[in-house]
Amino acid sequence: MNGNQGGPTPTGTPPGDQGAPGPAEQGFQAPLAPGGQGVPPGAGLPSMPPRNDVSRGGRGRASVWLTALLSGVLGALLVLALMPWGFGVNPIDLVRGKLRTVEVTTKSPERDVNIEVISPSEGGTSITEIARAVSPSIVNIDIRTAPQSSPLFDIGAQEGTGSGVIYTNDGYIITNNHVVEGAQDITVTLASGEELNGKNIGADPENDIAVVKIDKSDLPVLTLGDSDKLVVGQLCAAFGSPFGFEQTVTSGIVSALNRSISAGSQSGGQTTVLTNLIQTDAAINPGNSGGALTDGRGRLIGINAVIATASGGSEGVGFAIPINTASKVAEDIISGKPISHPYIGVLGQTVSESIAEQYNLPVNKGAYVTRVVPQGPADKAGIKVGHIIVAIDGKPVKSMDEVVAEVRSRSVGDTIELTYYSGSDRKKAEVKLEERPKNL
Repeated sequence: MNGNQGGPTPTGTPPGDQGAPGPAEQGFQAPLAPGGQGVPPGAGLPSMPPRNDVSRGGRGRASVWLTALLSGVLGALLVLALMPWGFGVNPIDLVRGKLRTVEVTTKSPERDVNIEVISPSEGGTSITEIARAVSPSIVNIDIRTAPQSSPLFDIGAQEGTGSGVIYTNDGYIITNNHVVEGAQDITVTLASGEELNGKNIGADPENDIAVVKIDKSDLPVLTLGDSDKLVVGQLCAAFGSPFGFEQTVTSGIVSALNRSISAGSQSGGQTTVLTNLIQTDAAINPGNSGGALTDGRGRLIGINAVIATASGGSEGVGFAIPINTASKVAEDIISGKPISHPYIGVLGQTVSESIAEQYNLPVNKGAYVTRVVPQGPADKAGIKVGHIIVAIDGKPVKSMDEVVAEVRSRSVGDTIELTYYSGSDRKKAEVKLEERPKNL
């Protein structure tokens, strides 16, 4: 994406973006119609009796056709009247568009699952209610950068558009770092249309979160959800200003959890690896960055940040920063605390079934340690190259990305328990998290 419009696009090509075409369809040729091989007209056809305009003792043709037509209409009406009853629906309710709520209970050996089936109109009303509750807390953010000069050429002032979410009623707004990065002037537009000057009071490029302050009180604030309790398939809605179209609402589901994306900096700096992201098929486009991702009850569960795209627009693969991460960073920024970047001091590779089989590893899931930072936390705890981390504080980790996400959710000074394999031996070690050095 150009300038500061919307989320950064992941570097590299996402898997599946260059899908190979499917097998070509086999052509089908219809057979020739009978009589197409020079058969004389009328050959082989039965002789027809002479046509009588009026049949004796019967009805005229018009009367017969009228009777058939009336019979067909009455039969169709009868079917339409009786069919809804067969499915437990009142025909009058059907005509009025009022479909009943039906409860279906699916039984399994472990538990009973109640599935509520609702009509399309009720589903639409649900999104309408979410939009009505959430939209007042969504803002549009316009930025303008300062002109830059270099020995070779000058770069004029740049403009960009993004979104933000009102975080506190006294004017603190959460957005993405890449939305306001390098901004000289920030203009915040409320849902009411009121424009206010904004100030970037702090940012964390590593988590792509920034906080902007406006001079306004009694602002509407969203209820925070719990992004650690999300499940794949649940309803969600995205809010923001895609391509500058303010107060846009899109809906979809949570497509996946714990995604990791490499995203380039807007200023052309170092690539940032964002971890533990929420993936959604709700349409997210340039300008949605910094806006809200909410659950089906209108609670804030994420901050829209990144899209995977080959076209520059939405392709149903968008990502949001979990609100549990975003709010933790925002609280540190607002309180003036230094933003914590805990680390354990290892680099690693995700273990897969094929890797485990190829190298005869004792487990087929986990994080294989490929490097240990000298005198880092892991080194002090006895972690070595070749060890495989499989759990943190008793919670299984299946990849190196999950290790990073678990560590980032802690604070500097916390002690965590690593469960790991050394050869075929399962062991544990306590690691005290430290602040990540600036050069790493």
